[in-house]
Amino acid sequence: MASKWVDERDIKFILHDVLDIDNQVLGKGLHADHDAEMVDMVLAEAAKFAENELAPTYPDEDRGKPIGAEFKDGKVTTPDSYKRLWQLYTEGGWMTVSDSYEVGGQQFPQTIYAASNNMFLACNQAFIMYPGLTHGAARLVEDFYQGPFRDLLLEKMYSGAWAGTMCLTEPGAGSDVGMLKTTARRNADGSFSITGTKSFISSGDHDLTENIIHPVLARIEGDPAGTKGISIFLVPKYKIKADGSLGELNDVITGNIEHKMGIHGNATCTLNFGENGNCVGYLMGEECQGMPIMFHMMNEERQGVGMMGVALASSAYRHALQFAKERIQGSNIVNMKDPDAPKVPIIQHPDVRRMLLAMKSHVEGLRLLTLLCYHCMDMAKVAETEEEKDKWGGMVEVLTPIVKAYCTDRGMYVNDLAIQTYGGYGYCKEYPVEQMMRDQKINCIYEGTNGIQALDLLGRKLGMKKGLYFMNLLGETQAAVATAKANSDLAREAGLVENALNAVAAAAMDFRGLIKTNPFVPLIGASDFLNCFGDALTGWCHIWMANVATQKLNELYAANGAAGDPAKQFELLMNNKEAQFFSGKIEGAKFFIGRVTALVPAKLDVLKQDETSAMRITEEAFAV
Repeated sequence: MASKWVDERDIKFILHDVLDIDNQVLGKGLHADHDAEMVDMVLAEAAKFAENELAPTYPDEDRGKPIGAEFKDGKVTTPDSYKRLWQLYTEGGWMTVSDSYEVGGQQFPQTIYAASNNMFLACNQAFIMYPGLTHGAARLVEDFYQGPFRDLLLEKMYSGAWAGTMCLTEPGAGSDVGMLKTTARRNADGSFSITGTKSFISSGDHDLTENIIHPVLARIEGDPAGTKGISIFLVPKYKIKADGSLGELNDVITGNIEHKMGIHGNATCTLNFGENGNCVGYLMGEECQGMPIMFHMMNEERQGVGMMGVALASSAYRHALQFAKERIQGSNIVNMKDPDAPKVPIIQHPDVRRMLLAMKSHVEGLRLLTLLCYHCMDMAKVAETEEEKDKWGGMVEVLTPIVKAYCTDRGMYVNDLAIQTYGGYGYCKEYPVEQMMRDQKINCIYEGTNGIQALDLLGRKLGMKKGLYFMNLLGETQAAVATAKANSDLAREAGLVENALNAVAAAAMDFRGLIKTNPFVPLIGASDFLNCFGDALTGWCHIWMANVATQKLNELYAANGAAGDPAKQFELLMNNKEAQFFSGKIEGAKFFIGRVTALVPAKLDVLKQDETSAMRITEEAFAV
């Protein structure tokens, strides 16, 4: 029986057969020491850790003892199982799978780190957020911090001895970070005294490590208002002595933890810095460069949140699939008028099959879309020319808001379908899909709401390098479409994908013009435009996978004497798991492209109409 939690087979297909990392990335540059066999060993270990260690803790995280993270007497505690998980995760080297040898990493491609995380997040997002934020904070230290204890910080954070966070949000400064009130006052020794309150800080306090390093956005006294006056500081929970040992509490006090809809195992904290005037921080990078520096971590987290959306959707789908195979209800539609007809598993009912294929096609398309983003990072690293490096890096810029917003919104849709497949049982806590949906929702909000991502895509990313990065991404789609057009079985779908991508390109041009003449039209339509772009790109991902699957399936037919023989092909599809896998890829592609991607041109036509009722309606008219 297939795993209810992870899809190692699909991940390997994407990495080796679709993205072709064996030839494109492995054995080159930083990854000269790695080959496909080593990658598969890592993926196998990741699947084992996810299935055997993380998955059993998932319901315990939500309904175990204690229930999630707790705050008592000023201290935060995590579920008992998390201590062992943290030890296994860090000792297994998962924190630094793709980091350099110099910091103790294994220097695998970013896609391997992402693929491993896809499996981990599918089993317990709340826990994986602790090391995920630690890794992001450690990367900031590595890239931008040259102050005291740099080497010690890198050693402790990458090894998992110390943890990390990301402290941006304040009670009065959410999406509008420039409104922050946290201040930094210069000290004689070059350090700064930090004063202020940060809210909604994921993994903000816990009992997994002896120290926590907080990158904190603050304004140095006298610096300009707004985002241009913001700097960033490293603030340890406990002060660090000259010899590297820990000293007293650094006046970083946890005020409370939030009682949330989901991810109960992750402590979302209010942190008070410098209530007693004794909180010391160290400047990272240059003064007033806090936002550009923090965005390096923010983009990493946005890509990771997109992967969270895919992972939770994947596990929900796989649980729903198993339930549909086991739940006996009703007769087959062919025998519906026969009162004596045998009862069948609900997977035989057309509407259930529709929901299952909708989930499957979304999950698999989104998985390739997210891994593609990481693959572009890898391609930039192994690029031999600055032009190639810029091309791949630019594609990451365009893909990031789409991966973050589209994959979480559509992930939420998959979680909804999973509950619907279970029926009433899915709404009950005895089954995990209701928890998965509660855990999923925050991903649409984290690291800049999905509406913010849409504005970022429309207002910044599409116009970067005068639209070159956007056009480069569209250019990458042409080869797969052309290949599919030459295949009579996929030609229709190829045409639908091509039409959708052309419509996205045309709408982007129209929106750029409307920004100057009627800006409310594109601003109101920004989120819908992002989702249309996502539908088109995911259609491309599916046609790309279908091309590869068709080739692989034909090779299987030939190897088994079934080429040109429908009867033998049917027999192979009934008994050969590889044939079933490739056939599923092709049918999933046809379903998604025909039911989702095909609608993109019509949706974009609607968005370009002069429809601004959302701005014309008065505030009072929303509810009278």
